Amino acid sequence: MKRGWWAAAVLSVSTALVLTGCSAGEPALPAPIQKQLSYAMKHWNHYNTKIYGDLNPVGGDCANFVSQTLIARGWKMNDTWYNHDAAASWSPAWGYVPAMNDYFTANAKSLGLTEYPLNKRSKIAVGDIVMFDWDDDGSFDHVEIVSKVVDTTVDGKKHVDIKMAGHNKDTKYRDLDYVLDKEYDNATGHFWHISLPATSTATPTS
Repeated sequence: MKRGWWAAAVLSVSTALVLTGCSAGEPALPAPIQKQLSYAMKHWNHYNTKIYGDLNPVGGDCANFVSQTLIARGWKMNDTWYNHDAAASWSPAWGYVPAMNDYFTANAKSLGLTEYPLNKRSKIAVGDIVMFDWDDDGSFDHVEIVSKVVDTTVDGKKHVDIKMAGHNKDTKYRDLDYVLDKEYDNATGHFWHISLPATSTATPTS
């Protein structure tokens, strides 16, 4: 009798945990960010060329991909930031990394963007944007989105691992530390943190 009562109690608690989402291990993402991440996970190596084309033949598809994920998040195209007819017509702010960063800088307030240096990882969330200047020459070369943020410990100190999804070097969990320490040790860059709500239509100022 006691054993039956205990089993029933465990089942009841387990059911409650599942219903409240506690069994998932990680808190659920806000819906717009989940839509953005789901899009990135689907298309990091399966290009959505039917709708957005492929800009690798003209220099790289990284900004095109990041822009697509922002559309999935809820952003809207405008006269400065757009891709029409599967890249038959696209703007520099959409598909060219330096112009994209300039567009974000000029419209940060209306887009809900806040710039952070690469050492301010505690401010960063899934769906945020990472800009890279590979050779520190003042011109940005590459962009990806944050696909995972993991709090960990390195040499006894708290550390935040950042994983990224992107095109060109197609990946869904590229490690930021490995990129900076092993692949491009002269690289600089910054994050763009995106505030909620994430349905943004910027009125271009430039």
